Amino acid sequence: MASSDKTKEVLEQILAQLYSEQAQESKVPNGSYLIAEDGQLLGKITDNAYDTESILNQYGPFGSQYSTTSIFNAYSQYGSQYGAYSINNPYCTQPPKLYINGRFIGYISANQHIPNRISPEAFFYTLENDLPSLLRGQIVESESKARQFKGDSYIEAQDGTFLGKLNPNRFDQESIFNRFGTYGNKFSQNSIFNKFSPYGSQFSNLSPYNKFSQSPPRLFVKGQFVAFLTVNNMIRPRIDPDTLFEWAEENVSKFG
Repeated sequence: MASSDKTKEVLEQILAQLYSEQAQESKVPNGSYLIAEDGQLLGKITDNAYDTESILNQYGPFGSQYSTTSIFNAYSQYGSQYGAYSINNPYCTQPPKLYINGRFIGYISANQHIPNRISPEAFFYTLENDLPSLLRGQIVESESKARQFKGDSYIEAQDGTFLGKLNPNRFDQESIFNRFGTYGNKFSQNSIFNKFSPYGSQFSNLSPYNKFSQSPPRLFVKGQFVAFLTVNNMIRPRIDPDTLFEWAEENVSKFG
């Protein structure tokens, strides 16, 4: 087993090097593409999946999960939750820019405070499911709609903020069951478990723990609204936040 793991690691390093060399040879194209703030091309937006520079070519330098210049690489500076130029870093102030037919469309970013922001979920959904619309500059209108279309199970605040997946997978970075992730961490501003955040305080109208709130978070299962998450007994249908983990384990797939 150790030998197999070592071989896999070596192969991944070789692939990363090859992709890096390919990426260095790439020039910023005309037309539609994603580009990082440091000037690194992150892939063409094209319906030719065989184009080496296509963001959808999983064997190319911009579509492979092993490439250091890919937003699909969870460890690269463009795809990591902590990357300096990453679409997935909720604190990144220099996220990648999307151009369609040479026109700037917006920033692809998990940072909800970025102007002209397009959520990664909305971008990925449109890229993978409606490429012709993306090439016309039309993207799913919101992260919530993208998650609903995908059939995700999640929590959403009344102001539209995503508050975490409901799947009982403690290794999923977006799951509320991951105590080290953004949405399960009691110190995170986007966590219902942070008693000092807008989404966890007993005094906030957006919090499930405010017993007077008329605008608590909503729960979606497989893309469908099922209940409000609140301690307010006057709201129906509702799930008590103190029973959320037990409820999710019984009603949501671990792989959803």
